Amino acid sequence: MKWITLFFTLAVGIATNAQNKMKELVINDVVVPAQTVAQMEAAYQVKFVPGSYWYDRMTGAFGIKGGPCTGIGVAGLNVGGPLKSNASGGGTNVFINGRDLHPQDVLAFQTFMQVIPGRYWMDAYGNFGYENMPYALGNVYQLYRAKFGRSNGGATSYYKNNPWSGESTSFGGDGSFMYYSSKKSDGTTYEYFSDH
Repeated sequence: MKWITLFFTLAVGIATNAQNKMKELVINDVVVPAQTVAQMEAAYQVKFVPGSYWYDRMTGAFGIKGGPCTGIGVAGLNVGGPLKSNASGGGTNVFINGRDLHPQDVLAFQTFMQVIPGRYWMDAYGNFGYENMPYALGNVYQLYRAKFGRSNGGATSYYKNNPWSGESTSFGGDGSFMYYSSKKSDGTTYEYFSDH
């Protein structure tokens, strides 16, 4: 185990040093023009560190090229190239918005939900479903809150009506089970129940 930890620490150190030596901001294998970087820094009050990154426009998720997700930012930015399947190393056969997730990303999801290899879409609100299927199977933020967001071990529940899609969503749980229910504007209902 020590060797694995040492190797991981060394690999991250080498990648970080390589990132620090770069002068350009590269997103999804495309150099972002300096003017665009300056505009984004002014608009979002952040300082971009030069380096090579992947960015998922649908969710706002980003990370160092070849690595796991390191944060969630603004979704929908028209910057960089298209997200590639191998952007974060992959090898897990769990795809979100075309990106084969890094093993650390899968481990993070597994702390609060079952992860099944396959191809999924996800939006900036955390809704997810199978690729080419128009309805959501669930919401990662709601699943996370159902697993970890309980107060005093009591039951939690949540209901939201989404005016732009006409969809209503409810979820909840008490620590021994959780549920997710989604009703589309056409009356179609999708439900998910799980024992912890």
